Amino acid sequence: MKKRNLIVLITLIVMSCSMNKEDDVVIIKGEISSISATEVRFEWLVDNPIQGIQKTFIAQIDSNSRFSVEIPIERIAKGRISAGNYHYSICLIPGDELFIKLNADTIEYSGKGAEKNTFLYLSQIHGLSDREYYREFNRGTLAPQEFLESLSNFKKKRIDFIEDYADSVKIQKEFIEFYKIETLVIYENLLQNYPRRYAHNNNLAIDSLELSTKYSELDNFSKYVDDAKVISSTYIHNIRNRLFEKALDITVSDTSIKRNDAIYIALFDSLKGKTREYVLTKWILTEFSRDRYDTIAIEKFHKIEKGELAQNTFIAGLNKFNEKRSLIGQPLHPEFSSSQLIDTSGVHLTFGEMMEKYKGKVVYLDFWGMGCGPCRAAMPYSRKLKDKLEDKPIEFVYVSVEQINKNNWGQVFEVTFTDKNHFVMVNGFDSRLHKFMEINWVPCYMIFDKDGKLVDYNADRPTPLIERGETQLEKTLIELALK
Repeated sequence: MKKRNLIVLITLIVMSCSMNKEDDVVIIKGEISSISATEVRFEWLVDNPIQGIQKTFIAQIDSNSRFSVEIPIERIAKGRISAGNYHYSICLIPGDELFIKLNADTIEYSGKGAEKNTFLYLSQIHGLSDREYYREFNRGTLAPQEFLESLSNFKKKRIDFIEDYADSVKIQKEFIEFYKIETLVIYENLLQNYPRRYAHNNNLAIDSLELSTKYSELDNFSKYVDDAKVISSTYIHNIRNRLFEKALDITVSDTSIKRNDAIYIALFDSLKGKTREYVLTKWILTEFSRDRYDTIAIEKFHKIEKGELAQNTFIAGLNKFNEKRSLIGQPLHPEFSSSQLIDTSGVHLTFGEMMEKYKGKVVYLDFWGMGCGPCRAAMPYSRKLKDKLEDKPIEFVYVSVEQINKNNWGQVFEVTFTDKNHFVMVNGFDSRLHKFMEINWVPCYMIFDKDGKLVDYNADRPTPLIERGETQLEKTLIELALK
């Protein structure tokens, strides 16, 4: 009898594990017509609001114009589906099983999870997509009061649209909640940042603007914080960034408090509940990405009450931090060496093959993009540093994460002040190197020694300090060059 019970128990455990595994996967099949494409991309998917890492999955289109893909996700994830020049918003929930028909400028969904994606398609047709949300903000031409009225009206339209849709179509409650929270978070974020955008675009001092009380309400940190919003990665990111503003307020009210101490006060004492738990974890992960182990924040993390998501995210972040640290002083990792590049002549080569060209020289590598303001702003100082070190065996190498048309290399040479050592990362941020190192930003700088071994994966960027004397970056490059 005991043996039979044991067998039943094992069977139940196996079934439970199998069910959980299936629940963490989204199965997508589909067909495509009237679109010139070889693949369908499911991109910008974020299923961990703390990490905020955008994931990409690619389904190849077969000879019958069909495609299929299984996407592992643990939580609701919103992103987009792309085929050729057509792009549509998409939202996935673990356990969804979708069939998608892509036909030129239309898209049809069927199966489990179809209703919410049909809604996103309809909202795009009606001009209520996330992209439209940002349109007036990016223009920055409306006066603050006009922008407030326009944005508030747009937010109301989005909420009304999903409520009307939910009245007539059965749609997953988890998605309705997520969509409403995202709508609110984006609204508050755009409203809070608009005065700076408007002032900058119109060459005005921000203090000269007449702002309604709605703007000042959003400056109240305690009123903005709401645990209901933690399902949104945008909210977690915004709160982390607003810590610096809160810290400034603290130092102004008490000049004896130093800036770094004020940041910890804002992080530990101004936040509570899930918001503090998630934002503290986000803070630690951000420091890990900058090759910093924040002892104070980590000690606090271990003391507070936290859930499984924060705990598992912290552990994964710590493991990745240690893994990246282990690369220092070692030959190129396979995820580096196998990443695909293109040079200015259109020749394909691997990252490893590129590095072989510079054997015997120190390499200061600049991951950048033409559309990145800070990248371009650093180029004049990169040029000055390069000129100062021209008699040393040091190569400045530029790798764009954006695709560059062969006719646009002249503009690239002009922006970077050189026509040498230019390459393009074929897969951009989706390259094996970027995914492995979890790099989703530019500019990003790395230093390699004469043997091609990694010295620093988070090197300093060139700054105006180069004009005033020898910086730590310059010292590091010279020391490596003299070895």
